[in-house]
Amino acid sequence: MTRRIQRPTLKQLAEEAGVSIGTASNILNNKTALHSPETVERVLAAARRLGYRPNRIARSLAARRTHTIGIVVEPQHAVFTRNPYVTAVLDGVVEQLTPQGYHLKIITLRDMNPRTLWHQIDDGSVDGIILVAPLIGSPLLDYFHYTQLPCVVVGSTLPESLGFYCLDAANEQAMRQLTEYLLQLGHRRIGFVKGPDNQWSALQRLHAYLETMRAHGTEVPTDWIAPSNYEYSGGIAAAEQLLQVRPRLTAIIASNDMVALGVLDACAQHGVRVPEDISVVGFDDVPLAALAKPPLTTMRIPIHDIGVEAAQALLQQIETGEPLQGNHFMEGELIIRESAAPPRLAKG
Repeated sequence: MTRRIQRPTLKQLAEEAGVSIGTASNILNNKTALHSPETVERVLAAARRLGYRPNRIARSLAARRTHTIGIVVEPQHAVFTRNPYVTAVLDGVVEQLTPQGYHLKIITLRDMNPRTLWHQIDDGSVDGIILVAPLIGSPLLDYFHYTQLPCVVVGSTLPESLGFYCLDAANEQAMRQLTEYLLQLGHRRIGFVKGPDNQWSALQRLHAYLETMRAHGTEVPTDWIAPSNYEYSGGIAAAEQLLQVRPRLTAIIASNDMVALGVLDACAQHGVRVPEDISVVGFDDVPLAALAKPPLTTMRIPIHDIGVEAAQALLQQIETGEPLQGNHFMEGELIIRESAAPPRLAKG
């Protein structure tokens, strides 16, 4: 026979403490100034004796607030525990939410069909949503046609006409700075590993690379650009292509660090020395970048801070009821390590 554990009710607590239900509720909700210290201690002592815990769900229904934030990640992105960008954003979000008494719900989208998508997101269990890097053409871009839940976007800079508030890296500015660093070292034959064509950041970084190269007198040939999936495996495949370019490239820019790590390993497999034979640089400065062999020169993006600011912006919307719109950019910082150096004379 299964024994059911009965949770003590607020009424039972009030009777145990010898106070009204309203008094017990006030004290449990930190409205202690309304009552004498003796009454407050009597209620808290009774709660400890009974093992009373407030019913957060019932309280949320009464207040029309769940004190829970939803995080939505596109299915195309890697599982969030294996995606350094997503985990760094989550760290920042949790750091900001926890002191405010908010919980975090990770919403794993099973079906992107609009008929079922929005029920997965707006099912009454969250007060607001953080969308992580929605893709070009994603059904998520129709967000405000289906729900009025407060929302903040991180990792994608969306057209302002869509009505979102976006927090993202200053992708074009940072990529220009990274490309110019290699040019200042003396490189001219600089290859590029781009990200997926349906990611806003990938297009911005590619555009900045092409414009910077053009500004320094180089129209980039198509075979200097290789595709990737923003993952380590994509870096391996891209390097296989770029290492075949003749005359040889003297440098490769990877559009994120995971891709750069794949490029480094592919170079090692082919006996191509970094940076003696070719320089390799990345973008993001994930923790593994400093541990690479050689340590990776990269653009440090304040991903954790993006998570913190996203949570702050979302809580502001929830508390005030006033929506935010527009794009806010976080600047990068060039981190110089050992994977880039002035070029040697290129060999055929």
